[in-house]
Order: sequence, then structure tokens, then C-alpha cells
Amino acid sequence: MRIKKSQKRIVELSPAEARLLRYALMQFRNKVLNAGKPTEDIESLLLMLV
Repeated sequence: MRIKKSQKRIVELSPAEARLLRYALMQFRNKVLNAGKPTEDIESLLLMLV
């Protein structure tokens, strides 16, 4: 079985949308940290927003 690699998508966000997304990702990251699970993927998304 062969898995096709997905294409990258570029999303343009307004400053307000970027703030909201950053806030939601940080809240989710904190929830995952409290559960003791790895957060590397979430942190990489946060770095893409900067």
C-alpha cells in the first residue's frame, strides 16, 4: 500500500484570525502537555504562524 503525500496549502489570515488561531493552538498545547503527551507537532504549527 502506498500513501500519497499531501500537498501543502497556504492560508492567508487577517491579524485577528492569526491571533485567534495562535490562542487556540496554545490552549490545545497546554491541554496536551497536562495529559503528558508529545507536543512537537503543535509547536511546529505555532512556529509557522510567527
